[in-house]
Amino acid sequence: MKQPSFTINVAKQDGNTAQVHIEPLEKGFGHTLGNALRRIMLTDLPGAAASHVQIDGVNHQFTTLGGLQQNIVDFILNLKQVRFQLEGDQPIAVKLNKKGQGEITAADFDCPTGVKVTNPEHVLGSLTSDKSKFNAVITVAPGTGYAPAEEHATKEIGVIPLDASFSPVIHAAYTVEATRVGRRTDLDKIIFDIETDGSITAQAAIEESARILLAYLNQIIDPVIAEVPAAVISTNPLLDQSVEELELPTRITNALKKGGFKKLSDFSVATKSDLMKVKNLGEKTVNEIIDSLKNKGIKVE
Repeated sequence: MKQPSFTINVAKQDGNTAQVHIEPLEKGFGHTLGNALRRIMLTDLPGAAASHVQIDGVNHQFTTLGGLQQNIVDFILNLKQVRFQLEGDQPIAVKLNKKGQGEITAADFDCPTGVKVTNPEHVLGSLTSDKSKFNAVITVAPGTGYAPAEEHATKEIGVIPLDASFSPVIHAAYTVEATRVGRRTDLDKIIFDIETDGSITAQAAIEESARILLAYLNQIIDPVIAEVPAAVISTNPLLDQSVEELELPTRITNALKKGGFKKLSDFSVATKSDLMKVKNLGEKTVNEIIDSLKNKGIKVE
């Protein structure tokens, strides 16, 4: 196999928007790499977003707050557009305290160490008088892709779960053009147009996407099989039963199957966090699954 040789060059940059060129590539590899990297950039890069908000004097989002010009739904929609940069892998609480007439912007967040707002000029709402005040606590959490509010559901009164888009890449598109090297005119050139939220550069987004892609390709070449701890290995015949034996609603059973849980043995090394990652399963549903497994003698924590 011929060793590939090409360069990555930031051709244009304007704030958080950049055009990046990758060339020269063997014919056909423009779309092969371009499509794969673009999809990973939009769905799998780690980022941060507001996952919950608790506002003084507000028990749910379908209400208004005295002194705030916008209703709570509008405020939350604006809050979702605030872009955060988070260090570490744990959620962090950020306070927002504002008094007096005027706009509430992302610059008003009292960010502790480890949290940074990358679009501080973003407007969240407006206070209508000098006596108005607005106090809130926002939970900033790490994640990838998009997570609906149902995945952040909580029983705590007054804490509102939010839809969250974690990807630090706001927009990514690519085109492939012909390029030449010497006498060869059939080579590919990828032109990426990328906009980020400011927490990562366009070139860094491409490089991180390539690392993720490489990890999957390496698993094909040199697969690593996760070992099951000896403590969970069991000859219990119940573990060979299908997930239907939990007698859960069809919707939940189908979601578990799509998530890779087809037999009860699949749950023996799973955690609650693993179940929360299954698409279309909220915390209430996951607790229901855990209770059903407990009845079968399978403990999930």
